[in-house]
Amino acid sequence: MVSLQTRLLLAATAVLLLFTVLCAAGLESAFQQAALRAEEDRLRGIVYGLLGAAEADAAGALELNDGDLPEQRLMRHESGLEAAIYDQAGKPVWRSPSQSGALPVVIGPEVGKWKFERLGEAGRFALTFGLRWLVGDKPTRYTVLVLEDSAAYEEQLATFRRTLRLWLAAAAAGLLVALVLVLRWGLGPIRRLVRELRGVETGTQGQIDAPYPRELTPLTGALNAMIRSERSQLQRYRNALGDLAHSLKTPLAVLRGLVSDPQLSGEPRRQLDEQVARMQQIADHQLSRAATAGRRALSQPVAVQPIAEKLAMAMKKVYADKHLHFDLAVAPRLQARVDPGDLHELLGNTLDNAAKWARAHVLLRAGRSGSALEFVVEDDGRGFPENPERLLERGARADTRVPGQGLGLASVNDIVQAYEGTIALERSEALRGARVVLRIPAA
Repeated sequence: MVSLQTRLLLAATAVLLLFTVLCAAGLESAFQQAALRAEEDRLRGIVYGLLGAAEADAAGALELNDGDLPEQRLMRHESGLEAAIYDQAGKPVWRSPSQSGALPVVIGPEVGKWKFERLGEAGRFALTFGLRWLVGDKPTRYTVLVLEDSAAYEEQLATFRRTLRLWLAAAAAGLLVALVLVLRWGLGPIRRLVRELRGVETGTQGQIDAPYPRELTPLTGALNAMIRSERSQLQRYRNALGDLAHSLKTPLAVLRGLVSDPQLSGEPRRQLDEQVARMQQIADHQLSRAATAGRRALSQPVAVQPIAEKLAMAMKKVYADKHLHFDLAVAPRLQARVDPGDLHELLGNTLDNAAKWARAHVLLRAGRSGSALEFVVEDDGRGFPENPERLLERGARADTRVPGQGLGLASVNDIVQAYEGTIALERSEALRGARVVLRIPAA
């Protein structure tokens, strides 16, 4: 999950959906129970009405006058509301005019007890009540049964479900919109911090300046301290290396003066000259390597084309006797997040190596290749020897007859590794000479 806002939004949405589902289930269950209690209470009222309308006949048995029934639906045939009275043997002694079809078999409850149930196969509610009726001095047991179709209940429940889902969906959508707005407002400082970091990267501002909530203040303070420390440390390194290079010049000059002394000759002079040259190579290489800034996340991007053009003009002057043609194919807006000194060293050494071996033509191409910046330098010379990887080692040279210290490609390799990139030494298909491919991360 690449976005913090997306993570929070998905988590909150899942919680909201779970809450909505549980809330819907709870409300529906509560409404269903309330509707069942209301149905039972209504049927109880009908039972009380029936008992209020009941009278004893001449024999003392229980009877009801159809005109005194408490509910008009009991008078209409197939109205969905039916009633009956059973004697102690379980036989019906009275039926409402609305009754149609066979009555269910009733197991009467105890006297004074109620039994409310739903007959699943018929889809009806049934309420029974057990009572005793005095016939003369002899009590007789009866059971009152009231049946009602559940269609009205089902319709009421369906209406409630539709209304509940509609309102819960609207409430959930409203809460989700509010949640998105709250998240955008809450994560606003983080987005502002990202914009400021990009400003530091692009060089439009020196540090993070905007005020932030106290939760982010330690982070912004640490980032500013890191930016200042990195810049100060890099400057101190370069100042110290400059001082070191300046300090080494005098002892090396003295040693070279001793080597040129005419009194010194033969094998001692050759060995001394060789060691002085080696010291010079090592000092140049290590100073160049230590001065490499390396990959930095908060470095300002550098335009590649002006540096490439400046280096090409310098190489033309250095190798003016060869009348070389430098062909540059660099995108005008191409930028590299590389220290300017490192980029000069990278392209300068690579172009110098190509110009040294080229006959008439040197080609430089620079552009993006996926998530990396690619620099390709080709020449029309005789190409690399076998096992060209050894040329990346310090002091290795393709031909000892050509002047040089063997540090060019080694320095390039050090810089590329400092930027977590790659270098490849190949044969040029276009110019039939050497081809050097440098790739470093674009960001």
